[in-house]
Amino acid sequence: MEVRVLWLLLCAVSMAQEDMDKNVFLFSKSSHADYVVLNPEVTEPLHKLTICLRSYTDLTVGRALFIVGKPETQRRNVFVMFQNPTDFTQTSPYCYSNIYINDTLVSIKAKADILDWMHRCVTWDSNTGVLQLWVNGKLSPRTVLQKGSSIDLQDGIYLGPVHSNREILWNPPIPFEGEISDVHMWNEVLPPETIRRVLLNNRYVNGDVISWRSLNYTINGDVIVQPKLQ
Repeated sequence: MEVRVLWLLLCAVSMAQEDMDKNVFLFSKSSHADYVVLNPEVTEPLHKLTICLRSYTDLTVGRALFIVGKPETQRRNVFVMFQNPTDFTQTSPYCYSNIYINDTLVSIKAKADILDWMHRCVTWDSNTGVLQLWVNGKLSPRTVLQKGSSIDLQDGIYLGPVHSNREILWNPPIPFEGEISDVHMWNEVLPPETIRRVLLNNRYVNGDVISWRSLNYTINGDVIVQPKLQ
């Protein structure tokens, strides 16, 4: 019994399920060892989805945000969302959100505010392949990606890491450093009016695959839960 207790104390992994509504995940450094595993309520392949999250980080470098599939073994980019460096040569700076679905990449530009939270929502419908990106409540021009395919959730969902095999990503990001909050995922395409409610953090709009207000997660490394300050 004492050996078991000691092993648990020494283990670098912590697990919990809780209402995270007033909290954030704080990634204090960019490290491959620091990430969060999210355990979805649904594990069968998805043909429609909406993913929303807020992030607060340095916009001058690429940062990994949200990955479906184990980062240490992933060979096919099932679903990957990361930000590319902001273009500060423009009068109003722009941030590029790169999204992979089943190894196909699209890069979408949107206006970005320096040193401010960014709220992103991505929707995708396999029937048409139409992908939408909403940044801070504004819709970027729609695109079509991987019509007829599906998103397999069997290997889990991760916040913050990057693949160890970086050659499979063009211009790969580095592990996340900053704060992530309000992560939700649905197995449907949310309409614009619901996405606006998500942006406003409406307590009655929660993901049915991942819900920030009933989050089943595992922390690996030095990621810590902190109060949301803004």
